[in-house]
Amino acid sequence: MSGPFSGFGIHSDLQVESFSTAKDPYYKQIKEILSSNNIMETLSIEKTKLLQKELLYPYLEFFIRNDNNNYYKNLFFNRGIAKDNKGNLKSNLDLHDLIKLRIHSDDLRGDGQKPRLINHSKNKNEGMYFKSSGTTVGTVGPVDVFRSNLTLSLSRLTNGNLIDWSVGKKINNGECLFHMAPEMTDFLAFAAIGSDFLRYRGLNVSFGAKVKAGPKDTTIWQRIGPDIGQMRKFFKDKSDIKYFIASGVGLYKMFIEPVGLKKYAMKFMLNAPPVYLGKDGILMIGGGLKRLPEEITSLSQVVQATGENIIAGNNKNDNPAPVIDMLGLTESINVFIGVPTDPFSSSPWVKYPHPLTYVALLNSPNDLTPVENPVPGKEYLLFYVNLMTLDYVEAIIPGDFVLASEKENSIETALGSRNVSQSGFIYSRRAEQNEGFKIREGCG
Repeated sequence: MSGPFSGFGIHSDLQVESFSTAKDPYYKQIKEILSSNNIMETLSIEKTKLLQKELLYPYLEFFIRNDNNNYYKNLFFNRGIAKDNKGNLKSNLDLHDLIKLRIHSDDLRGDGQKPRLINHSKNKNEGMYFKSSGTTVGTVGPVDVFRSNLTLSLSRLTNGNLIDWSVGKKINNGECLFHMAPEMTDFLAFAAIGSDFLRYRGLNVSFGAKVKAGPKDTTIWQRIGPDIGQMRKFFKDKSDIKYFIASGVGLYKMFIEPVGLKKYAMKFMLNAPPVYLGKDGILMIGGGLKRLPEEITSLSQVVQATGENIIAGNNKNDNPAPVIDMLGLTESINVFIGVPTDPFSSSPWVKYPHPLTYVALLNSPNDLTPVENPVPGKEYLLFYVNLMTLDYVEAIIPGDFVLASEKENSIETALGSRNVSQSGFIYSRRAEQNEGFKIREGCG
């Protein structure tokens, strides 16, 4: 079998040296920035903005140099950031001009990304395709995004920065259980990139679900069931550092849905709950409200209902494990990271971007003007550009509304204080179809 996890997932050796773009000055510049230290911990908000401005022209020039069939030369000219279709950029560009290159999530369904991709080598581009769950109402097919090995190599560094900053230390040992099946690392970005990063750092990574046999016309989501052996092994382990990574629906099905005999059977099979994660253990969650019952309107409901069942320690009298909620989008190579929070806290779940992710909050779908000083608590449309994605210009309006958070230079978490390198936001809701029309038109 090939692949790291029972034949599935991102290859351990990405062999980026075989890519001609690995010799490109922009790739070398990004690699150098990420190789020196964790810029999440060292950059202020002001210095992050200066770094992003410094990278603006090198970023755009990377796509001009490595253009495929003049796609980006024509795009940059048609969107008003180049003087002509020969790749001569205008001289007064600023970060907000990246909004002119916006892509809506719907543009990445089916073969939508294909004309936007650059070639990293004369041979076949080595990498993987990742798909969304396909649950968004009113769409045809899932978002489908290719990630080259070159971009995946950078994501190991950037997502590593995010997790290390959030936890408050460099993660390089411990036990980790993904409450999902290893097959999901072949197409689900959160599973693939998260498990790849942790395995790359030397953690023992296991999976608490498996895909059962079923009719050919069923989806993988309909055939997933618990892997009792792997879950029991993880729960039984006495390590001081255990990371339990689950979705909201996974927690619901494990701790809330089982009642009566089912609850007793679960306890008998797993010897849990409670789940003991060791004194430095953390619960990490993602996936939002997907596939949860309608009565669950906030992920905090699930976290609070399960808080006493997931313990940071090895004794029932120890404290509940802190929770880190991550916003992972198929359209983004990076997660937007939360910070460690007491599961019973009423504090808002602020998400923070990496300094190499330029984030702008836009007025509305009908007014795509970036707001210079967002009002905390007010709702805006999210836009971001991942300056470390080297497969296509990842300038995305994912169709999500967020609330601006307070602008702070540092924050307190359940595990200590943290530097803030870029203001965060609080996830609010998905845009409705009638709200997204103007965005769709703007993407062309």
